[in-house]
Amino acid sequence: MESNENNRKGFMPIEPNIYDHLNGDYDLIISCFEYIRGEIPTILNIDPDDIEVFLVSFCNFLGQYYPAIGIRNKTDSKKSLSFDFFEIDEKVENWLANFGIENLKQKATEIKSIDWKTLQDLQEYPSQTRPF
Repeated sequence: MESNENNRKGFMPIEPNIYDHLNGDYDLIISCFEYIRGEIPTILNIDPDDIEVFLVSFCNFLGQYYPAIGIRNKTDSKKSLSFDFFEIDEKVENWLANFGIENLKQKATEIKSIDWKTLQDLQEYPSQTRPF
């Protein structure tokens, strides 16, 4: 469930089920999410010019922070997409099941990513110029 702090930023969280598989290693999780972030347009079959996909320091209703992926319409997009949380979750989880955690971990070691401390400081990565 999304907290009010996240609502004011206007994004939908994507929380692939990898937290336990990676023993809560937030730096590794962020690297995996960075790889997934690049795949989101393909996974969801959405034109990348219509959406912003970013890493986010997400806050749940208990006030706990953890890494997630955020998605929203680009402000300059010609069309406004309606995001269905359950549909997105299902597509991402199906992609992850087919791709595999071990493959994801391997891909994550091959890309450059920020760490959890940096994401907490930035709140969103890459930083958006969008006014809140």
